[in-house]
Amino acid sequence: MTWPAVRLCTGASMPLLGLGTWLARQNECYQAVKTGLSMGYRLIDTAEYYQNEREVGRALVEKFTTGLRREDVFVTSKLWNTRHHPDDVLPACERSLRDLGLDYLDLYLMHFPVAYARGNNFNPFKVNGQADTLDIHFMETWKVMEKLVDAGLVKAIGVSSFNISQLEEVLTNGRIKPAVNQVECHPYLGCHRLLKYCTAKDIVLTAFCPLARPGAKGPEQFGLGSVVEDPEIMEISKKHGKTPAQVCLKWNIQRNVVVIPGIAPPTWIKENSQIFDFELSKDDMSAINDLERNGRLVRFEPCKTHPNWPYGEEF
Repeated sequence: MTWPAVRLCTGASMPLLGLGTWLARQNECYQAVKTGLSMGYRLIDTAEYYQNEREVGRALVEKFTTGLRREDVFVTSKLWNTRHHPDDVLPACERSLRDLGLDYLDLYLMHFPVAYARGNNFNPFKVNGQADTLDIHFMETWKVMEKLVDAGLVKAIGVSSFNISQLEEVLTNGRIKPAVNQVECHPYLGCHRLLKYCTAKDIVLTAFCPLARPGAKGPEQFGLGSVVEDPEIMEISKKHGKTPAQVCLKWNIQRNVVVIPGIAPPTWIKENSQIFDFELSKDDMSAINDLERNGRLVRFEPCKTHPNWPYGEEF
């Protein structure tokens, strides 16, 4: 079975369901990517910041040597905050390609709109706990990322965690439009206005943390319960004979939002893929939309005072 995909502004197809690799380490990541590819996943999302690209690459190369075609897998990576300096963009991309064992990336995202101090310390914090940032505007970085497309190293470029005004700036001043904006998005953080804007501009929205990290301490820290234990989600799941996680993923997919649930045990990876044999009704979708709580879990608090911190404006 071929899973549904969304069309990017480049004309390429991007699967609506993928495998996220944030927080996945070493052998766990390698095994999960192999398992996902064997189950039919054709979108793999990673990043230099995740420090697992070699493990992802090892799994990809093994599958490619046993019959899977490179052109049938959509691979996304990201440019981390410490690589925003124009001189660091190309080396960072080449390093990701080398670690992944690939000749090109299907999508390369700017991981966040704030530039951190250059170097291999991915989280350069000052003694006061704030991020050590650089005075480099994201448009400087974007214009170098455009050259990666020209060089054939990446098929498409995009952004992550950009708000509407920041997207507008890229669309106005960039030569190549962003194909994707990857943001935290789940029933407690629906990003409804951002989705409407991106749809109008032919930018695909991708949801990280689409299950609001069930079982993590994050939701409780911000006064949120687990979205997969929400009574409304549980009631809808019972009606369809599906799990709450499947309902959450399906809700975003029916909005044409790509979802990339993270590495999980093989049974969960399989469960997350079994969402194309049912449809949520209009009433179901409306009920889930009404769960909106502005429940953001990933906030990048150490750079909150930076002018490019995205969460102070329309998101």
